[in-house]
Amino acid sequence: MADRDDGGARPEAVLAVLLILSVLLLISSSSFRVGVGGRIVPAIQRTAGGMTEWIKDGFGSLKRLRKLRESHEEALEKLGSYQGLERELVELRRENAQLRRQLGYSAGIEYTHIPAQIVASDPANLFDTITIDKGANDGVQTGMVVTAFQNGFFGLLGKVIAAGPRTAQVRPILDPDSYVAARLQEERYEGLVEGLGNDDGELLMRYVRKEAVDAIRVHDLVITSGMQSLYPEGIAIARVREVQARDYATSLELRLTPIVDVTRAEYVFVLGAGE
Repeated sequence: MADRDDGGARPEAVLAVLLILSVLLLISSSSFRVGVGGRIVPAIQRTAGGMTEWIKDGFGSLKRLRKLRESHEEALEKLGSYQGLERELVELRRENAQLRRQLGYSAGIEYTHIPAQIVASDPANLFDTITIDKGANDGVQTGMVVTAFQNGFFGLLGKVIAAGPRTAQVRPILDPDSYVAARLQEERYEGLVEGLGNDDGELLMRYVRKEAVDAIRVHDLVITSGMQSLYPEGIAIARVREVQARDYATSLELRLTPIVDVTRAEYVFVLGAGE
């Protein structure tokens, strides 16, 4: 607001100065020149000329200042655009690197598979259904197994529960209605993995033989057993988080941390034939 007020007042002051100078110049060109013997007039003319130059310089400075301000604003705008392009470039590089890893992983999968991308999920509800961008038109069928590649592992994410023409709904293994026949990779003890449906995203492996209590260790890997199940054998499910051996129970219960973090999954692979 201050710049506008100053810009409005200056022309009036300049006009007043110009009027005074005009009067003085008129006087200098009339009989006043004769009365004073021609000594004062040159001084007035020199003063008027100096003030005129000063006014011109002032207007020139204002013009240059305005151009500098415009150039500054233009430079700031370009800088913002460049920063936006840099962020986009970083994101593209990240996506390209991830896609290269996914393609390399895809080439090593033993099963027939369909690559897909997650297009909708609810991060506040870990066991809610997930939407992928491939459907019946792409060969996806109800009952197909869905996996993802994270932290160097071919991990189980869930299975297809509904397939539309272009998208499909996936139920993650975190869902309480999800059950997977599983075994410990090293110890080979078997059990049934189910989702707990809690905010921690845990799984529970039930019906593990109680004699295995001394053999099982935290971080042991649990994989699909392929026994009486639609899930192929050998897919990583989770790692042991806690071993629960209750005196009154006839079997062990293992609390597990899933290999695939649903909240970080972006790309998936749909395996095999449906039910």
